[in-house]
Amino acid sequence: MNEKAKVLISKQNEQIYNHLVQTFNLPVFQDDVSESERPEKLNLFLIIYGDLQQGENQGNMRQDVFITYLAENSRSLETDQLDIISSITKINAMKFVRTERDRVQKLDTDEYVDRVNFIFSRSIRYECSI
Repeated sequence: MNEKAKVLISKQNEQIYNHLVQTFNLPVFQDDVSESERPEKLNLFLIIYGDLQQGENQGNMRQDVFITYLAENSRSLETDQLDIISSITKINAMKFVRTERDRVQKLDTDEYVDRVNFIFSRSIRYECSI
């Protein structure tokens, strides 16, 4: 059941990961980063897959995909954002929604890093009886 949708989701997830690694050559994690995995310099991506929601039509659902970019001492943050958006929207059925940008304090320090949350949305068709 839903084999086409499952293949599409798996392919998109793999492409999201690969596009970020190939474009930026930075560590990419899903959901969270353990302290032992966290690089000393906080330049990394975190991918979080949101809840499934009813789409516009019967048989369609929508899922938000959140990509967090932590950038320590980056001089190219603005242009990096464009590259991230371009890279992810090249993936079939992925749409850019918006970014949310702030600065977060590093653990046990008085130093800050830039954090940009990218919100993308994808549509998924599923099997249902009408």
